[in-house]
Amino acid sequence: MKTLVIFGTRPEAIKLAPVIKALKSQKKIKTIVASTGQHREMLKQVLSIFKLKIDFDLDLMKPNQDLFDITINSIEKLKTVYKEIEPDLVVVQGDTTTAFISALAAFYCKIKIAHVEAGLRSYNIFSPYPEEANRRFISVVADYNFPPTKLSEENLIKEGISKKKIFVTGNTVVDALYEVKNQLSSKKVSAEIQKSLNNLLPQNFEKKKYILITLHRREKFGEEFLNVLNSLKELAHKYSDYNFIYPVHLNPNVKIPVENVLSDLKNFYLIPPQDYLNFLYLMDNSHFIISDSGGVQEECFVFNKPIIVMRDVTEREEAIKAGYAFLVGSNDKLLKKRFTEIDNNLNKKYNYFKMKNPYGDGKASERIVKIIKKDLFT
Repeated sequence: MKTLVIFGTRPEAIKLAPVIKALKSQKKIKTIVASTGQHREMLKQVLSIFKLKIDFDLDLMKPNQDLFDITINSIEKLKTVYKEIEPDLVVVQGDTTTAFISALAAFYCKIKIAHVEAGLRSYNIFSPYPEEANRRFISVVADYNFPPTKLSEENLIKEGISKKKIFVTGNTVVDALYEVKNQLSSKKVSAEIQKSLNNLLPQNFEKKKYILITLHRREKFGEEFLNVLNSLKELAHKYSDYNFIYPVHLNPNVKIPVENVLSDLKNFYLIPPQDYLNFLYLMDNSHFIISDSGGVQEECFVFNKPIIVMRDVTEREEAIKAGYAFLVGSNDKLLKKRFTEIDNNLNKKYNYFKMKNPYGDGKASERIVKIIKKDLFT
């Protein structure tokens, strides 16, 4: 049996890494790893961390592409690739446009499709955009839907997906994070990270409380994003004893307004996007987190960091229900209220993480491969 695993972005690679390793441990399954070339530079460290090798670089990404370009270029290239490799199963993860087009092309070629992290829904087709639509499309054509939680399973059932195609496994990011957390505990690795970050931040920056920030969602671009940045500026003035660290996305729609609004603040550090280990180190040592990222909402549980979610809706509803994530959208008053509440609670040693991780126990990848193996070899 031949399996083709496709990813393009760093988050996809991270969440698929433990799946790939589990697949490669099976003698009866030949696993081929393909990259679209989307985050080629950012993928290097991830591949090194998990000791993975790309077998096939699809080279689908070109400068200044829009969604139309990505769709057209990808579907043509994948048609050729699928005919050459002739996989029995294509594995995709999450909700990128690459994942959607890879699944669509596999459907056209009548190749079975496995969707890792299926069933996440915000129920707002434009938030996140285009991810909400992408993941819904994939569910329709997937032969194996692997929702990380019961809530995700319920979403799929409500949409009419056959229960025979749904298997709750937990989220593979937990598997990946347990492996990476062990590496971060190494004094040698920590020293290397500190050395690289000290070139961007004050010496021994982690000894002073800081808030870690990531904001990049395209649905917020424009005036709404500027309003959020001005709210952060006010918080930085009010909490002048704290530092604020913001690895800034390179997209001009993010980079230019961020620099215009925040660059003159003494306690606000705007740094380039960080390698995965560096970012997790920043997360691990932060006071708490402000983000519009979906993946960070899952990752911060492993590091016991509360998170303010700068989105109107979230497909990670489990994090909200668990009580460590707080949805504020772009509401200035609510952001400031939650910021003060979390800060006060943490300073009083309040524990936001009394419950089990809603995203799993670190064995999701084992379950996924066991299900695929059982179904395809019986």
